[in-house]
Amino acid sequence: MRAIVLLVLVAAPALAEPERVTVGGYLRNIEAIDLEQNAYHLNAVLWFKWKGERDPTKTLRFVNLLEAWALTQTPVYDEPLTLPDGSRYQRVVVEGRFFHKFWLGTFPLDWQKVLLELEDPQRGDEQLVLEVDPASGLLPDLAVPGWVVRSSIVEERRVEVPGSYGLASPVKHSRFRFGALLQRPLRVLFTTMLPPMVLVLLCCWFVFFLRPVHVEARVGTVITALLTIVFLQLAFTDDLPYLGSTVLLDQLFNLSYVVITAILLECVVVTRLYDRAQALEASLAALPEADRATPQSELGAVRAKVERLDRLSRRAFPVAYVLGSLLIILLARGAVFFSIPL
Repeated sequence: MRAIVLLVLVAAPALAEPERVTVGGYLRNIEAIDLEQNAYHLNAVLWFKWKGERDPTKTLRFVNLLEAWALTQTPVYDEPLTLPDGSRYQRVVVEGRFFHKFWLGTFPLDWQKVLLELEDPQRGDEQLVLEVDPASGLLPDLAVPGWVVRSSIVEERRVEVPGSYGLASPVKHSRFRFGALLQRPLRVLFTTMLPPMVLVLLCCWFVFFLRPVHVEARVGTVITALLTIVFLQLAFTDDLPYLGSTVLLDQLFNLSYVVITAILLECVVVTRLYDRAQALEASLAALPEADRATPQSELGAVRAKVERLDRLSRRAFPVAYVLGSLLIILLARGAVFFSIPL
């Protein structure tokens, strides 16, 4: 009988229902978004509702806090209120710097989550569950310069700790995540970044209207355009951290490099054909009239090839660049909705 009693006493805590704390948030400000440090500054109001004497606000901690010394948590009430249904209530004004790993694969068409994450490191999900208050939301006129605020993010997740802090049994915590989903405006790409790139490619396209005799002007224009594209890429991606992979903007620049290199190759081929035509024309003067038929025919064929190659390039290169850019943008635009980081 004593063994049964002891077994019941040991099993009772495990069978007990976890304490449930309702958590809500109201986001009032977002600023100082730093892509290199994956950091941002938030100002929010959090409220908590629970039943029981233990105050969960004393043990809840922000797991993505970046600068603990700069965090301010100001309780609105000196002591938690007691609501008519018997539950306790406390509201806290929070301001500090937090972090969340930004995903920049589709920059500058990227979406980012700006979050704060809250959990109790002392109690696992078998002891404490943080429930989401559906009244959570954002300041109606919340604005973030350089971004479009799309929606609020309010969710509860169960996070298992790898290694279980050295314990034999796994440790899993209930975590409250609250913040906003931000989108970079489309105009950043279409009115700020693409126009200079298109202008440089347009200058390259004009070389097809120059005669092959102007070889220095043709090649010089293409080389200058190549250097300009390199400068633009460095300028547009200067604020991005090193990722070890390409982003959408890099892919557009890579397409520009391919097109400019192809234009340079076309200039080389046309120049060599023009030199061949010049050599044939010079040899005609030394040949008798009866032997000029074959060289003249070859000369005409070479000149026709030069004109045909320039004419084909004038049509093909703009189409290839536009279709390639659209394909890159559409693929990235379609993938971004399935690639927003958790």
